Amino acid sequence: MSVSDKKKAECCGCNACVEICPKHCIRMIEDAKGFLYPQVDSAICVECGACDKVCPMNVSNISLKYPLKALAAWNKNRQEHLESSSGGAAYVFSSYILDKGGVVYGCTSDGIDIRHIRVENHSDLFKLQGSKYVQSNVCGLFKDVKNDLKSGKPVLFIGTPCQVAGLKNYIKHIPEHLYLVDLICHGVPSKKMLHDHVKHVAKGQNVQHLSFRKGTDYRLSVKADKFSYEVSLWETPYKDLYLKGFFEGMISRPSCYQCLFACPSRVSDVTIGDFWGLKNAELLPKESKDGVSLLLPMTDKGLNLIHSVEDNMYICERSVDEAVNGNTQLRHPPLQGRRSRLFNILYPLFSFDTAMNIVLADHKAIWKLKKRN
Repeated sequence: MSVSDKKKAECCGCNACVEICPKHCIRMIEDAKGFLYPQVDSAICVECGACDKVCPMNVSNISLKYPLKALAAWNKNRQEHLESSSGGAAYVFSSYILDKGGVVYGCTSDGIDIRHIRVENHSDLFKLQGSKYVQSNVCGLFKDVKNDLKSGKPVLFIGTPCQVAGLKNYIKHIPEHLYLVDLICHGVPSKKMLHDHVKHVAKGQNVQHLSFRKGTDYRLSVKADKFSYEVSLWETPYKDLYLKGFFEGMISRPSCYQCLFACPSRVSDVTIGDFWGLKNAELLPKESKDGVSLLLPMTDKGLNLIHSVEDNMYICERSVDEAVNGNTQLRHPPLQGRRSRLFNILYPLFSFDTAMNIVLADHKAIWKLKKRN
């Protein structure tokens, strides 16, 4: 099956096929919901099959490994910890690679533009801090990663499992100075969904800052010229419809519902995320209450990376079973229920917020009645 013949549920949007194509006859095109999909120019295509060989959605193209151990960790630097999501492990790894003269590839939020960037200076590392609950654009970066590797620079790439798998297939032979870190992914909405929602809540004003987390709280914060908006999912679960839709798995990319990477075995050197379900958490130092990272090293390289930064982190070993039991996304993909299917019928026929209001009307009504009582 060629890229052009695949169904939407069989494409994760990692861009590897575009990067690998020797004839440059594939480009990513946005569909009505804002997700990017490859489009092949059949007049140029020579049917070499390179795009199929690089696709991470083909089981035969991926190799998964079970974690060597599970670790609960958080940054010893208090300020860096508070400005990061969960325990700030990604920031510690990134600082280490930069100290070694390397470069880091990760996701940034420039206003409402979410994309992957290349960072080579400590002064720019703050741009990668914080979770972004939307699909990041990695278009054009795989070639940059390969060029950095050819120059001998240590490279750290942080992304969703499918992005990491796509990069691995593109690079083919993984050198020792490439460190791959994947995130425990809940599924990804499109940038169009996010933009539609943010423009709605910001009333069309120009947005300077956007964040999705504050410590362990799912909290959407939008700051515009003369406007600020901040809503906690835990405090008011139906006030921000983007956070609710994301958290309930209602607005994810079609491929997310059959994700090959939502399991204990992983594709990277290290998997990181929140350590939900952490047992006896009350016995840990009080700083851990601001977020604890789960570290799952899959390779000796990943384990060595963790050992290299252990002086900068509080680390305690836990069982892999404890980590898997506390994180649904390490057991199975998000489930696509009837509300998700209804949303996909309504959007984009209606605006994002109108569609979500219809989908959640009964739940919102029940929640309001319970609050009154």
